[in-house]
Amino acid sequence: MITRKRFFHIWWLVLFLIVAIAAASYWLIGREAEVTIANELLRRERTVAKAEKSNLTVYFQTFGNAVASLAQYGSIARRDASTIHDMDIFVEQRRANGIVAGIVLTDSKGIVKFNSNISGTRDLGMSLADRDYFLWAKGESEPAEYFIGRPVVSRLGASMGLVIVPVAAPVYNGDTFTGAMIASVKLAPLTSRFLGLMKVSDTTEVYLVDEEGTLLFNSTEPAAADSSIFDFFQNNPFDGSQALSDKIEAALGAEEGGEFRTAGHLVAYSPVLLGNQSWLVIMASPSQAIMDLAEPIYIRQTAVILMLVLTFLLFGVIVARK
Repeated sequence: MITRKRFFHIWWLVLFLIVAIAAASYWLIGREAEVTIANELLRRERTVAKAEKSNLTVYFQTFGNAVASLAQYGSIARRDASTIHDMDIFVEQRRANGIVAGIVLTDSKGIVKFNSNISGTRDLGMSLADRDYFLWAKGESEPAEYFIGRPVVSRLGASMGLVIVPVAAPVYNGDTFTGAMIASVKLAPLTSRFLGLMKVSDTTEVYLVDEEGTLLFNSTEPAAADSSIFDFFQNNPFDGSQALSDKIEAALGAEEGGEFRTAGHLVAYSPVLLGNQSWLVIMASPSQAIMDLAEPIYIRQTAVILMLVLTFLLFGVIVARK
């Protein structure tokens, strides 16, 4: 027969085992949940980054083909009153999206001869002969091709002083190069439209950088665009900022997307290849997001453990009274 004293010895031993097993389960299930949540966050980041990379690529392909098509119009080759008319139509058709600022036509020396933009100004005479897109158009291009230039600060028209992405196409009269057609895409509204709503959690940070690490878009500080992402991290340090900076630097120029983890972030990236341009879409979610998503799991586990312990304590109390 089990004495009361022996019963309580066994009871305390079982209670200890229940608590120990519950604590181990709490830790193991919690860790497994964190790993699962981290992998799911990274998967979502990869999916969203890849989707927006595709959207940007398709936009520039479609727009580049439109510019190249306009460059082959007979009115563009004639350079008469119908030239500016067709250029105005091109701009007006794209006014509503707020992304296209205007389009210009140069002569064979890179001097702007025709200008159509959303503000209606006709700034002429500016030389674009030193720009990468004009050098390409004059030296390496073929009819019906287009070229996406490096983001630059615009020199004229409705986009003057703004960072734009030039999209250029050569203009030929027969086999003779007669100039270039250059459309300006405003970088700020472009990136806001395609990247502004990207997130997998409320704390997700989104960056778009060029092959040198220059910020083209920064969801946390839009004003930091056109500065180095490495300088941005150095001037705004946080836990793991140096590791994040080093990983991003290693990913510049990548041809395939990837992912990595630092002490403070879960990061996925996807390259945007636009001809000679190589941009990188980066999504970074703080590791704290894992804990935020895992918190309900920990709460449920804690409730279950408390219920077990209280039930066993109640059983002991009932037995003790008999």
